[in-house]
Amino acid sequence: MSQKPYNSPQLDEIRKKIDALDTRLHETLVERAELVLKIGEEKRKNNIEIVQPAREARMIRRLLSKETGVLPQMAVVRIWRELVGAVSLLQTGLHVTVSCADKAAVETTAYWDLARDYFGSCLPMNKSVSCLAALKAVREEQATFAVLPYPNHEPACEEDNPWWENLELDGAHPLRVIVRLPHGDDPEDKNQSVKAVVVAKTGFDVSDDDHSFIFLQCDAAFSRAKIISFSEEAGLKPVGLSSNQKSLDPAMRKHFMEIEGFFEDKDKAIKKLQDALGDGAKVYCAGGFPVPPIYSKTVRARNEKLLTAPKEKS
Repeated sequence: MSQKPYNSPQLDEIRKKIDALDTRLHETLVERAELVLKIGEEKRKNNIEIVQPAREARMIRRLLSKETGVLPQMAVVRIWRELVGAVSLLQTGLHVTVSCADKAAVETTAYWDLARDYFGSCLPMNKSVSCLAALKAVREEQATFAVLPYPNHEPACEEDNPWWENLELDGAHPLRVIVRLPHGDDPEDKNQSVKAVVVAKTGFDVSDDDHSFIFLQCDAAFSRAKIISFSEEAGLKPVGLSSNQKSLDPAMRKHFMEIEGFFEDKDKAIKKLQDALGDGAKVYCAGGFPVPPIYSKTVRARNEKLLTAPKEKS
């Protein structure tokens, strides 16, 4: 054995403790993965959806509510997302497709990075040539999830055919938004301009802190302000409104609205909004997402000082 470049019994003792912890962590993670596989088997037997973002969100919030000491909250989320992604791959061979078409190279890389951060390094991922191609891949079960640009909340969409018009919400197998990316917000990051959503066949479940999306088709005479007003009168709290002003039908316009809370088609507020929009209007719930956590700054636990590494002997 080569001679140590230092003489510090204290450092050796700390490293022994770390080695013992690493072994315990590894054994615990393996045990957890085996239990998750058993859960997956039970879900398949009982026709229960494998992926449940709401439960995952509640788990992350619970962990972040605990003392993290010197461990940044962002690191806690990344560690657990990696673990969840790896075990999900073992369960069912899930697959992700990322829409990267018609975007600047920086944004294309950003969408890919957002997907990788959320799904982890184990899940297979590929790029789709367009948003519609990504949706088709999910619809035809060539992919489990599609990562798409966040809906544009400007007065008019630039696309002639925005992806949210193609969720087929009135069909037998609608696609819905289930997650927003990034999965956590860093208040110190001043450049969080790129966001995305995850779309899948799976349903949208309540996590106790959610935003929902609603697809609307209504008379073109209704302004955006009027639609927002109708929504508020129905008991909804709009966050943003995407509008396609390039509809092939000049008498109708399509919109995609983000609202606070968890909503489904059967909710009274949705029915009330449809009634307010009049005959011929269509209002469908299009999924949503658990509200991502806002990371707090890193703090040092119990005011302890980090050990200073001993100087090497000359």
